[in-house]
Amino acid sequence: MTGERLYRRVDRRALAFAIGFPVALAIAFVISGLFLAGGLPHGVVLPVGGNPLPVGVYLPVGGIVVAGVGAGIGTQAARTVLPRQLRRILLGLSMTVQLALCSLFGAAMVGQTGGPGLPPQRVDLQVLATGCGAAVALGVVLAMTFKPDEQWTPADDAAFERALESDHNPQAAADRLEYWTRPRGTVITMILLCGVFPGALLSVLTPWLLLAATVAAVFVVGFLSALVGVDREGVSVKLAGVVPVITVPSTDVVAAVSLDVAARDYGGWGLRKHDGSATFLASSGAAVVLRLDGGRSLAIGAPDLDVADAAAAILNRRAGKAPQEK
Repeated sequence: MTGERLYRRVDRRALAFAIGFPVALAIAFVISGLFLAGGLPHGVVLPVGGNPLPVGVYLPVGGIVVAGVGAGIGTQAARTVLPRQLRRILLGLSMTVQLALCSLFGAAMVGQTGGPGLPPQRVDLQVLATGCGAAVALGVVLAMTFKPDEQWTPADDAAFERALESDHNPQAAADRLEYWTRPRGTVITMILLCGVFPGALLSVLTPWLLLAATVAAVFVVGFLSALVGVDREGVSVKLAGVVPVITVPSTDVVAAVSLDVAARDYGGWGLRKHDGSATFLASSGAAVVLRLDGGRSLAIGAPDLDVADAAAAILNRRAGKAPQEK
């Protein structure tokens, strides 16, 4: 029984990657470092300082740090009890950190090797900046492309309970809908590239500029993505699936309709609030538009018109009714 529970709590493919990649990266670092050993007869000082270590000691130390830290973070992404988005972030962070560490240890070797007419330095900043830029970019790409395996979770338990409830009240099961609204894939790619590429160029000055540019790009994508929930209680919008920004109870709904809208007609992309009315549109296209009491309105984007039709149907059935009514 314990083994079965452990199996359900661990994504084995993600675990294999989270351990295998940093180990392979550490081995590659050690092998590559051997080519620089001839230029370091007096050993290598660790990036944090201290006495020089023989190359035969420095390389295993660097490899152990890269593999240990990378696997330590990455294995957390294999825990199926964690939210899917958090698992994506952890795996992307693991990729970024282990590649950055590999770049740091490599930059120390290159810097202390020096060159003709160049004084040795503890860390070669150009090598470090280039490596960290690639590390951040690959981490973002991995986080965006990683698809956690579907596992049985508490959310599935809740869905199972709703299915049982629907045997006695079929309409109750139909009055629930949850979906993501986010920009088109090309828009997400453009935003990330606009953040990562300039940041990579500016990282020659300082790696912090690359980190800031990447964080800003990810923030913009998160600001344009939301989890929309429609049920017998009303409608809610959670920014990036976490921060609730719109909550409207069913008693405030007068009517709802699905439309094909242009974002510019509602003030643009993202969250907009004005005079009690609100909109959240990740792009132009399908949306569910609500008329609320007091002359207010609400427009929320949807992946397609079929989803918008389903959301509008639920809201029209529950319009003006108290949330506790079943």
